[in-house]
Amino acid sequence: MKKNKLIRIVSHNFHEYKMSCTMFLLGLSAGFVILGNKFGMLYLIFSFLPVLVWSLLWFNERKTTNTSL
Repeated sequence: MKKNKLIRIVSHNFHEYKMSCTMFLLGLSAGFVILGNKFGMLYLIFSFLPVLVWSLLWFNERKTTNTSL
């Protein structure tokens, strides 16, 4: 299956800037949790989405890494 160009770019950037992307997505999730406590359930649902994106990028990156010595 051919990868979408946007997905390929995002995966490549995540591989190069893993710590920055991780901190951004977890910070975004924390921001939505704070907004969720103030404004309601919708922001609490949104707070799970950055964690979901981070986990998908993490597992996708782990599959493509060559672990052979």
